[in-house]
Formats: sequence, C-alpha cells, structure tokens
Amino acid sequence: MPPPPQPSITNEAMQWYASVPPVTKALLTLSIVLTVAPALSLFNISYLILYWHGVAKLQLWRLVTAFFVNRVNISFAMNIFFLYRYSNDLETQVFMGRTADYVYFHFIVGFIQLIAAYFLELFVLSDGLLLAVAYLWSQHNKETMMTFMFGLRFKALYLPWVLVAYDLLSSGAVPWASLAGIGASHAYYYLSGSPTGGSSQGGRNYLSTPGWLQRIFPGVNRGTRGFATGSMGGIHTPGQQRQQQQQQQQQSSIFGNSWGRGQRLGS
Repeated sequence: MPPPPQPSITNEAMQWYASVPPVTKALLTLSIVLTVAPALSLFNISYLILYWHGVAKLQLWRLVTAFFVNRVNISFAMNIFFLYRYSNDLETQVFMGRTADYVYFHFIVGFIQLIAAYFLELFVLSDGLLLAVAYLWSQHNKETMMTFMFGLRFKALYLPWVLVAYDLLSSGAVPWASLAGIGASHAYYYLSGSPTGGSSQGGRNYLSTPGWLQRIFPGVNRGTRGFATGSMGGIHTPGQQRQQQQQQQQQSSIFGNSWGRGQRLGS
C-alpha cells in the first residue's frame, strides 16, 4: 500500500490561519498586508501614516492604518510572532467567549494612543499596539518566568519594561510609541476593574462594553465583565492564575528583536 498522502505546507498554513481567533487574525492580517504592500510598491506608505492634516481632510483611515505600518525585516517577523502569541493568549483565555470586550480593549487603548500621538508627533503606532497587548498579557501572567537575550530571566510582569529598555539601548532613542501603548493598556487595566492592592477582588468597572458592540460580536457570559469574575468567561483571580501557572510551570523565551521607536516622520 502506498503511504497516506502528507498534508502540504499550504494546507497546514491555511488550517493554522483558520484556527486563529477573529480579533488576533484581524490584527495579524492588517499588520502583514499594510507592511508588505508598501514594500512591494503597491501603494505609498505616506497614505497610511498618522498625518493629521490628512485626517482633517477626512482621510480617517489613517487613524487605523497607523497602528499596522512597519518595516519588512527580521524584527518585523519577530514582532508578528509576539503579536500572535500574546494576543492569542488574551483572546482565548482572558477574553474567552467575550470577543466584544477584546475589541473594546483595542478601541480604548487605540484612542488613548492617538491622543498621545498628537502631542508627541508620532506617525506610526505599531509598536504601541504590540506593547499594549504585551502589557495586558503580562498583568495576567505576572509570575510566569521568561528568558531574554543572554539568559536574562525575569517574571512576565516586567516584560514590557524589558522590551522598552532593549529598544532604548539598541536604538538610542526614547520609544515614545511603546510607552504610549503601555500607558494606554495600564489605563484600561485599571479602569476596567483590575484587582488592586493585592486583593483577589477587582475594583469597579468604568469601561463596560457598549451594547451595540456586543450585538456585533455576540459571545458568552456577557454578565462577567471586568476582572473580578472568578473563572467565568475566562477571567481568573490572581490566586487562580497563580495556581494555573504553578500547574503549567510555563517558561517563556523571548528572542532578541528591535521593536522600533514609534517612528517620527522622516526618521
């Protein structure tokens, strides 16, 4: 008998892509398309950056595309890997069954970053998107041990700051877009009822997902919002998180990469 046919790489890639949850899939697709297309000269990247005079002329797509523009290099490939990993974990664990809430998270942190970009004169916010996702992930995996370049080990709680420090040392410039992403994600984490002061109970949720967004992205356990919801809807208290982390004994590895610097025009 001839051996059974082996699945092709194309089929495996399509199966993997189909398995990616919807919000993470959208983030990855936009990041790849809006980075590769300008590199192939399909259109000019100047039409994608956050140029406020263009926004004033109703070129409103810039408010979105600025989060997905990057440069095609090895660092970009690593950024895509990190975006997939941390966003996938958030969507399938922290926001499990609550797609609308995860979309709302990106609305909130994106809006805050746009305000920061206006004052800091930032034109590309892809680093901010990545750091916002990484920061929220780190808050839900604080005790997970990670390994960085040259064997540096630290808890996931410090992941965003390690990435910022690495970017600062490698580029010699303050990564303002990354810092804006961290600040926006922290604001969301705090205002959405995160556990504070070491308590296992979360605070008051000031960022309830609007009903119209929930109707667009229906999910399960809509009543479990915020972070003080036990294990329902994929949300876990710090005690439950620690127990899961101890059981899994997860160890993560971060590859060296340049996260860029929230590019200013002409830099």
